[in-house]
Amino acid sequence: MWSIFFSTGTGDKDTLIADLWERGTCGIVEEADGLRAFFEDTVSAAEIAAAFGGNPSTVRPEEPIDPAHFQQDDWEPVLAGERFYIAPPWISTPAPAGRFRLEINASTAFGTGRHETTQLCIQALEKHLKHGDAVFDVGCGSGILLAAAGLLGAGQMVGCDIDFDALTVARLHVRAPLFIGSADAVCESTADVTIANITPRVLDRIASELKRVTKPGGLVIISGFIRENQPKRFVFEEMLEQGDWQCWVCRPEHINASALGELAEPGSHPERWWI
Repeated sequence: MWSIFFSTGTGDKDTLIADLWERGTCGIVEEADGLRAFFEDTVSAAEIAAAFGGNPSTVRPEEPIDPAHFQQDDWEPVLAGERFYIAPPWISTPAPAGRFRLEINASTAFGTGRHETTQLCIQALEKHLKHGDAVFDVGCGSGILLAAAGLLGAGQMVGCDIDFDALTVARLHVRAPLFIGSADAVCESTADVTIANITPRVLDRIASELKRVTKPGGLVIISGFIRENQPKRFVFEEMLEQGDWQCWVCRPEHINASALGELAEPGSHPERWWI
């Protein structure tokens, strides 16, 4: 295992964190004037330094990290939206009055509740999810958004991810059908609410599928992007923001289902956002 230090300003810290997670970092810690990201030895230090403008001289070897221990040292409970208290299982503090306790242990999958996009999606669910709604989470990660939807009264719930390990984690948090794959494996007009907290370029690639699987009059909740790098094929009915991060609540009928090439020039999204 090794780590690399990046000097950052306030404005680009969120973007760098998102990019490093996309590249498979094992963990990120904040240090004075920057961030230190940890990687397994199977990842090339030279490639990471070149991709992000880092200085190879700031790379150093590290002792192997126990992911669970790494997470425990860094994770305090989080208040998300108006109704959720998100905590790991090793913290027994009860939820404040009027909040659901959402217990998540996600050391190897995205969705601990600490990231702004997860919190924004929870806010959108709190506001728009109706009791009994069918919910489909595309790229469900740890399953945190499905778990939140269940506590809010969702009916049928389905989730998918392309990462087998993520689904292993998600099955610890939600009792719902989960499968390896994407929205193209789901029948038309299945969900009242479809959620996709991914990246802008991936969102644009699967826009037509998100539209297809959502019932007419339903909602598509998307996040995973900053205001400077928004998806191109969606029109939001409502926008939620936290820092630079955004979450859009969209109607399926307002999603442009034409070919992506007809909408945007190649490279309209920075390549680093593609997973």
